[in-house]
Amino acid sequence: MLGWAIVAIGPAVFTGCISFHGDAVTALPEDQHSLSDPKGKSAPKGDRLLTAKEIFDKSVDAEKRRKSKAEAGTIFAFQRKVVIDEVEGNKKKHKTRTYQSFSDHRDPVLLLIDGKKPTPEQAAKDKKEVHKQRLKIMGRGKSKDDPDGKEDTDVVVRNIEKHRDKFTPRLIGTETVNGRPAYILQLLPKPTEKFKDAMVNAALKHMLIKFWIDQQEFQMAKAELSLVNPMYIIGGLAATVKTFEVTAYQKRLTEDVWADHRVTTHIEGRVLWTPRVIHFSSESSGFKLLPAP
Repeated sequence: MLGWAIVAIGPAVFTGCISFHGDAVTALPEDQHSLSDPKGKSAPKGDRLLTAKEIFDKSVDAEKRRKSKAEAGTIFAFQRKVVIDEVEGNKKKHKTRTYQSFSDHRDPVLLLIDGKKPTPEQAAKDKKEVHKQRLKIMGRGKSKDDPDGKEDTDVVVRNIEKHRDKFTPRLIGTETVNGRPAYILQLLPKPTEKFKDAMVNAALKHMLIKFWIDQQEFQMAKAELSLVNPMYIIGGLAATVKTFEVTAYQKRLTEDVWADHRVTTHIEGRVLWTPRVIHFSSESSGFKLLPAP
């Protein structure tokens, strides 16, 4: 989801005084040769190639179409299995969660914890934590019918509109994703546009952000975010992040409805003097259209 990928880097996810070793991310070279067509064909005579900004704007319009479909009752339910592996020093943890998720951005419902049905207390605790994280990423909705924003389909579009001008999109090539041609965009933070949190602004300078936008429907087919330089918190005394990588894919359900399919996150570093590795993955399956209300 384009909205998730943009907004997820906005909240205050870093704390303390941070610094980096290495230069900030710069613009990747534009691949002018391949922009006409991913198969190497020339653009039809008279056709004008789209600019990076036009592609980016069309992806925002695609998110608005998905919102309209959700409001009209086109909503898919699916199961999302989450696997989390953590290594902290000599300690290893393996956790799994299975959720009932929905294509209209409402909070997911916990079905299984490590393969077992959760207790009412576990379900309530997880629901509270998931909703807290959702609000941190997307912000609180302001739907008239749902003041808590639990099922506010406007929230994603509002946040995209709020943050879109903080980035400059660059068209760097084309590629095929799941058999469909896609534009590759790099997003660069604008020096003149800032988030409220200074830590986020500092981190964004060292984050390589790439989106693969479907050429036909302009939905986000794939996204990659990666930290290109090690991050040091309080000079490395509090913590160090050496690796931070996120890759996300979406699945096409209808022309205007795409949903999260596969997401992986890999983080390596240390907290104080203890090495720590976190690997997160999720995969969605069993997509089913819900009956119209």
